[in-house]
Amino acid sequence: MAAVFFSLICLIWGSTWLAIKVGLVGVPPFLGAGLRFLLATLLVGGVLAARRQRFHLTHDDKVCVFSLGLLVFWIDYAAVYWAETRISSGLTAILFSTMPLMTSLMSAYWTRSETLSGRKTAGILVGVLGTALLFWPHERLGLQQALGMLAALGGCLCAAINLVTMKKYGRHGDPFVLNFLAMGLGSACLLVMSAALESWSAVAWSRSNVLALFYLAIFGSVVAFSAYYYLIKKMDATIVSLSTLIIPIVALILGRVFLDEIVTPTAVGGIVTILAGVAVAIMPGAKARSAVSTTSSAAR
Repeated sequence: MAAVFFSLICLIWGSTWLAIKVGLVGVPPFLGAGLRFLLATLLVGGVLAARRQRFHLTHDDKVCVFSLGLLVFWIDYAAVYWAETRISSGLTAILFSTMPLMTSLMSAYWTRSETLSGRKTAGILVGVLGTALLFWPHERLGLQQALGMLAALGGCLCAAINLVTMKKYGRHGDPFVLNFLAMGLGSACLLVMSAALESWSAVAWSRSNVLALFYLAIFGSVVAFSAYYYLIKKMDATIVSLSTLIIPIVALILGRVFLDEIVTPTAVGGIVTILAGVAVAIMPGAKARSAVSTTSSAAR
């Protein structure tokens, strides 16, 4: 069952980059993101109502709600949606694959919850090199594309900060309650931001962007996050994080097939380098694999 859920989140979150791109046709980015999480909030609220869930938030729960709501569901997704109006969905997904590298650095030097081994250091350096290749000047890279890439990396940084925060404070919180409150907070911030900066009179609804909105809210938000929390309980966190290597590949394939998005040779080199760096950084070394194997044998 764990393998099924792992495949599910790779497929769903790999496809959400394409769905975001489709959903942005005729809809400004902040409004699109805000409506997505407003709908997702209502769906999760329905689940909580059916469960007759009572809300009792501890101090740690409140930290998680504000971190998740402001850093992820507001700033992160505002940056991602805005970035996808400037760059391809596949490139946005690739830039997000640097998240484990950012998380490793913050876990080592900020919360000090992990050590930065030589393997992780090497992976980080390789990942930085890959990002540099993606930024390497070429005739197709203009100011707007560069700003889109920076926005994607900024959103990735916010997601990494939130992940480290959730690791520290979110051990005992109910994920449905935290997501309900955080998505509600994030959607409110996004809609206020949209009202201030975007023109709603120019919105052009179509069958494709409405379907994309519902797909992102139901599958990309509710279903995928539920499967993700199931995996966190059943599998090692490092194994779950390997999904970040597969998701960009799914996004690139879908973007190429359905949107005819072009990936330049230099970008391909950057993509391969980033993925290699992430793999080196997050995959356990020989000693760790031996220890896990011994533990698993003893458990059986």
